[in-house]
Amino acid sequence: MMKFSIMKLIGIGILVVIATGSYYAYQSLIPVNVDYPVILVPENILIKTGQSSDGHYLFNHQSSRGGKQVPRSGMTSPTLTISKGNLVSFHIINEIKNTPNQKSIHNFNIDEFNVHSKDLGYFESQSINFLADKSGEYAYHCTLHPEMKGLLIIN
Repeated sequence: MMKFSIMKLIGIGILVVIATGSYYAYQSLIPVNVDYPVILVPENILIKTGQSSDGHYLFNHQSSRGGKQVPRSGMTSPTLTISKGNLVSFHIINEIKNTPNQKSIHNFNIDEFNVHSKDLGYFESQSINFLADKSGEYAYHCTLHPEMKGLLIIN
């Protein structure tokens, strides 16, 4: 009788683990700006924090597509261009070192797509997926450093 109870408990435990894992796998397919799963291969964009030669904070960009992108007038960070309908995965990393006088903390935001990273300390990172479901030009920025801003263009 005791063996049956232990086997039953182990079986229930396995089912709970499978159900929990399935739930989190399903949730990981839902971008931050929609409420349904999107099964597409994401366009990966790496965003790094940096500083200009004159000491101003900015975002740097690296993409698997290659090619240099430069800031538009009034922006300190590169203009990013993506196609409408793409699933985009931003990978943000703070690479600005702390100084004795100031701790390095930055974040990354695109308000129109509900893209909001947490405040990232030195060498912390975060990945955020969103669906580029509307065309236009949208600002991305750091709420802690207003000079850190760039432009996202969706065609």
